Amino acid sequence: MDFLIKKYVHFEENILQSLRSNDIGHRSNANVGLWLGMLVGFSAILNLLKEDTSYSEICLIVGLTGVGLVISSICLYLRLSTRKVVARDFQVTYFLPAIVTSMLYLFVANKGLLSSVTWGVTVGSLGTWSIIQLMSTFPNCFTLGEATAVVHSCILFVISAVTNLPLRYHLPPIHDDDIATVLLQVAILYIIVVCLLCGYFPIFRVTKYFYIMMAALLVIIFLPILHSILDQNPLTWMFSYMFSSRRKIILFGYWAICLLVAVIAVTYQILWNFQATSSIRKIFHILAVLVYVPGLIYEQTLLYFASGVIMGLFIFLELVRYLRISPLGEILEQGFSVYADEKDNLISLTALYLLSGLSFPLWMPSNNVPLVALFSGVLTVGVGDTTASIVGSKWGFHKWSNSNKSIEGTLACIFSQAVSICALTFMGYIDSYWLLLRVLSLGFAMSFVEAQTNQVDNLALPLLMYVCLII
Repeated sequence: MDFLIKKYVHFEENILQSLRSNDIGHRSNANVGLWLGMLVGFSAILNLLKEDTSYSEICLIVGLTGVGLVISSICLYLRLSTRKVVARDFQVTYFLPAIVTSMLYLFVANKGLLSSVTWGVTVGSLGTWSIIQLMSTFPNCFTLGEATAVVHSCILFVISAVTNLPLRYHLPPIHDDDIATVLLQVAILYIIVVCLLCGYFPIFRVTKYFYIMMAALLVIIFLPILHSILDQNPLTWMFSYMFSSRRKIILFGYWAICLLVAVIAVTYQILWNFQATSSIRKIFHILAVLVYVPGLIYEQTLLYFASGVIMGLFIFLELVRYLRISPLGEILEQGFSVYADEKDNLISLTALYLLSGLSFPLWMPSNNVPLVALFSGVLTVGVGDTTASIVGSKWGFHKWSNSNKSIEGTLACIFSQAVSICALTFMGYIDSYWLLLRVLSLGFAMSFVEAQTNQVDNLALPLLMYVCLII
């Protein structure tokens, strides 16, 4: 075992040395996090294996893409571990995941040759080479594992969108969750296109041209696409759906109160202009738990739709802050300056990671995932990590070796998750002693992962818990 650990540590050191020699900024005070980079691909594969014979085409494509992403991670890591590699150049090794993924699309999903090769090359190239480009564009913002998880999540989204939207054009969506998926996919693709145009064409970073470009894209391209796919006014459907029942109206009112509390907290912090501590930042974790628990229990489709809308809004606001687009750019920058922690550099990732970690199980195209798996983010980040941070900052007198996390915080993390799991059992959402024992064991394990890892907790812990629960 010691031999394997030493080999792995040496492997990570070679990768870090390769990144440094290519002037690629790796997030400081953190290891490579190779295990984190593999989780997105594994989650897609396990979602497909978890389904019965009635899985959807999107679920099949996403699952096959997950295979390509896992192979992409392995090829990237092996190539970076080689000395004197020019990391920013496209490597011949990266064609392996492209070939494998193309073959899977062609022979398993029965896609045409052109579509299979196009999608396979896209997955193979974006799943490897673009990770290095992301770390080069935003130096010191990511570990290699975090960058891999972010890029692979984006690939899964794009692949699911290009699979679903043409399908829905020929077979218009009927169910609310299908309509919500179409709306979210088109809306987030719109935000992605805006980000790409701002990145490649500096003229669109000017405030006037920024808003002109956004309005033109919305009116000329994306709203007509939505109308043609849905065969109805998307705004009309959205409002009729959101207020179609008394329970949804009550839930929206409750969420509005939580949002008001968050806005007041941010405004207070900006006006007093003092740096938020880790405990203060955990207020948003508590609010997230208060938002997600009733949504997961009573209105999963509504929560799925709302979380997607908020994700698109967060990306847009971060773009406005990063480019200093008036009138919100300066205000958002003030909020970033007082709430940023040591893991935020150039771009504000903590909030995006938190939302992604809580929502990832909802966003996966699966109909056969147990409810407790949907609580992965709530249990690990919303409850466990929050309690560990608050208790550790106040009463954490004994530190773990090679970590700034406290033993007291870890014990609080274990206890809080155990109480939450028992509450879910009492409410009937964990219906067997085997599942209860399994979830309790995983909560115990995640507490130790939280204490030892230096990857971003908001992203790493929910992904790991989710993968473990659906195996």
